[in-house]
Amino acid sequence: MVNHFVRSLIDWVFRRRSVGLTLVRISLPLFGLVVWGLAVGITIPTGYGPFIFSWDSAGGGSALLSWGIFVVATSIVVLGAILIIRDIRRENRKKVIVIEARGLRDWQGEALVKAVPILVKGRREQVMIDVRQGLIDGQVISPEVAIRRLSSLPDDIARRCDGLDRADISFVLGGLAPVPLLFLLGVIVDDESRTLIMDWNRTHHVWRTLDEEDDGKRFTTTELDTVTPGTKRVALCVCASYDVIETDVRLVEPTAHIVRMELADRSTTSHWSEHKQQQLAQQFLDVIMSLTRQGVTDIALFLAAPASITLRFGTVYDKRNLPQLELNQFEQAHPKKYPWAVRMPVAGLNQAQLIQR
Repeated sequence: MVNHFVRSLIDWVFRRRSVGLTLVRISLPLFGLVVWGLAVGITIPTGYGPFIFSWDSAGGGSALLSWGIFVVATSIVVLGAILIIRDIRRENRKKVIVIEARGLRDWQGEALVKAVPILVKGRREQVMIDVRQGLIDGQVISPEVAIRRLSSLPDDIARRCDGLDRADISFVLGGLAPVPLLFLLGVIVDDESRTLIMDWNRTHHVWRTLDEEDDGKRFTTTELDTVTPGTKRVALCVCASYDVIETDVRLVEPTAHIVRMELADRSTTSHWSEHKQQQLAQQFLDVIMSLTRQGVTDIALFLAAPASITLRFGTVYDKRNLPQLELNQFEQAHPKKYPWAVRMPVAGLNQAQLIQR
């Protein structure tokens, strides 16, 4: 608590504009006048002889003036300090819940909580979800272990938020883990609170905010207009980084109608814009809603996307009003390519479920 108070004080002094800080700054010149001006003498030569101005605060009316200035300056400092402490206390009510999903073996990177920008105000609380126990040689062997860990997250969040106003709570999300688990994390947190999504820069080995300019590239959707009313199950293939190969999809979805969303000029580094991701998420949501209007009740999602986009898509998926959704995990070495999937806790399903193939 002491460390947080000191950090908050430093933030206020150097990064925030406040009435209290302004008052303290105003008082400093007044203190300087009292201390430096204990004895002042100025001689200005003129055509009529030297003009001499002298003031000695040690005596007479000058002393009274100095003491008056000192009292005023002290009062301003005290008032400013009170206002600063009040503002810091208000800031201390805020809580930032930093949730990191760690799913890479031999991870040596910095914890996400240490990379949260200083402008995100509030006490940091780290929630680490380590799913590496289910990994062998880079493949997820026991996804049920990770799903159990994620399924307990809502209770953990509720405990951390107990007694706090929703306006005082914000979330920071990030992680490197299998796509279904990241999407599930997004569904659990959702977008009802302020949420900052960060991503891992594999080139520079640092956590980054999504601070680049929007390049204007969006999804192109195909086969959506061929979904006939009454269709119950659709395979939605979303390509935001790598390609989703239709022949691989057909290994696990031999009869489902396929709808494709493909990002123009996609790559593994074309996602570093917050505005772009918001627009892509809106396109994704629009397609889901369009399928819902056609009567679709089950969506098999095949998603190839960076971690931050996967998290964002999970946060925007409405748990009450959209169809059932299962997200498939791609494993290149597996003969079925998609050996397991996670049925999301949406559309009346209370807990995520594992689908093994």
